[in-house]
Amino acid sequence: MTRSRSRFSSTQLGLLNCATGERILVSTTPFVIGSNAAADFCLPQADCPPVVATVHQRGEVFEVNLHPDAALNSLVDGAPGTQLLLHPQEEHTVLAGGVALAFRSVLSAEDWQSFGQEMSWHLYDATTRQWYGPYDHEQMGAQVRRQSADQAEDNIIMPAGLRDVGFFVKDVRHLFPEPVASAPVEELVHAVHAEPVNTEYGEFTCPTCWFKFDRGDAMNIAVHASLRGDPLLGEDAMQRFHATRFNDRGQALDALGLAAPDLACPHCRRKLPPGFMDTPHHIFSIVGAPSSGKSYYLSVLTRSLQTSLYQNFGVTFRDADPSENVILTQMRTQLFSASTPEDAFLAKTELEGMLYETLPRQGRKVRLPKPFVFKLTRSHAHDTDFSLVFYDNAGEHFEPTRNSADSPGAQHIAVASGIFFLFDPLHNTEFRARLRGIRDPQIQSRRLDQQDVILAETEVRIKNVLGLDSRQTIDTPFAVMVGKSDTWEHLLPGGPLLPSLEKAALLSENVRQNSERIRQLLLELCPAIVANAEAISSNVCYFAISPLGCSPVQFTDSEGHVRIGPDPQSMQPKQVEVPSLWVLSQLAPEVVTAKG
Repeated sequence: MTRSRSRFSSTQLGLLNCATGERILVSTTPFVIGSNAAADFCLPQADCPPVVATVHQRGEVFEVNLHPDAALNSLVDGAPGTQLLLHPQEEHTVLAGGVALAFRSVLSAEDWQSFGQEMSWHLYDATTRQWYGPYDHEQMGAQVRRQSADQAEDNIIMPAGLRDVGFFVKDVRHLFPEPVASAPVEELVHAVHAEPVNTEYGEFTCPTCWFKFDRGDAMNIAVHASLRGDPLLGEDAMQRFHATRFNDRGQALDALGLAAPDLACPHCRRKLPPGFMDTPHHIFSIVGAPSSGKSYYLSVLTRSLQTSLYQNFGVTFRDADPSENVILTQMRTQLFSASTPEDAFLAKTELEGMLYETLPRQGRKVRLPKPFVFKLTRSHAHDTDFSLVFYDNAGEHFEPTRNSADSPGAQHIAVASGIFFLFDPLHNTEFRARLRGIRDPQIQSRRLDQQDVILAETEVRIKNVLGLDSRQTIDTPFAVMVGKSDTWEHLLPGGPLLPSLEKAALLSENVRQNSERIRQLLLELCPAIVANAEAISSNVCYFAISPLGCSPVQFTDSEGHVRIGPDPQSMQPKQVEVPSLWVLSQLAPEVVTAKG
């Protein structure tokens, strides 16, 4: 066979076997490609024809002709074809005889050989119109095998060295068979989590499932649309993974190369708040009976803290993650933007409602309350930043029959930095007897008063979770908040309560004196509340609050149901934020200062 060398010595043909990564330069022709031992480029693949293609050079143009034995169902650049012409710097791909080849006419040998002999790929996602990679052959195989039929129809993979053309995923699946020694996906998932993260020890406490973990245990949340379907959260959730690759900014990369900065708890896999590992988090647990007004209290509290903290202490109180706090934001907006009682009415929190979500916990799926996280920042002192976590629990979650492994929704009280018991005096028989003549529609309703039972159950849960003796108490700040003070405060002897705040200080002595007066009234009317609260904590304080500042009104809604709701024109919240400021003065005295 007579061979010729192009008189254009700088024009050479780069050739790549995409299955093996073998990469050479064709500088003399004719050039034979095939499985024949005498071929110039020998292909080791099984069932490959002796001759797949022959290359000729005519001036600066390379001509590649497929042999008839390999031309059946052959593809050139993804379309049926048996021949291709390469002008300088052009490139093409060929699928023929079961092999995948890439060609590129190059002006510099280094331009082709610099890619080396290790196979490397990029993936083009037609949905996002983004390129991902690079991936080695094994990683690319994992991506190809994950592609659905629709994705494989449109997505493209391109070997290193090419810039303009590649292969449709659907045409090259045979290049990436399932590894013989690999285990099924389910087995691999179990293998990764064969050693569960310890739930009792760690630097951080998850604000959703309340289990502990260390920094290195946190998982990242995949971003690429193809990585949807988590083995524990279900097919609609993005995959959670432990990062092994990072970009130049130190951000974790998901399996398709996208930056994945969002973190998830390794136990329940719920997304953690932004900056979760940068600042301390304190859980504020609000306990109360069904229909005691916890939703109204929480809506008013977050608004009052925003104002009071900034005006009195120069502290900014804002959403740590507005998208996760949207439900509470809507409740607050509904309450304070309403013009009628029907508009301001907040529906009772339901056990299975939108304020809860189903998540894995201790090997089973349970309903857990969504955390609402707020960040506190002091001007020019960011080293004191921290976050507060609130929940809007259904009152039934605090009842004795609800504390099971299948319904652990109120177990946050055991890890809380502050506990707030919202006592509704209008549920209490003794209070109601003293309030005859008060024109409040809530007095007319007759409900079973189990508030002392709920406090007793709170004590049992806390001590069980913490492993305490029944005679021991915790020292966590425990605020007993006697709500609807606008209806009963006149029962306190000695006139109005003392002011609790002045500019830049919580008046701790006034708070103590007010607490003692309220405690004495509770001892007279419902001593079980005092006894149960002080059996839980050695650090109890009593407060008079009124989230609405007025009695609600009765109305008939658009569906004909008789409701009781706040009158937006008369709302004047009173002392709602003071219990939280009292707790904060102990947790962060440099942020909320107390004055003797």
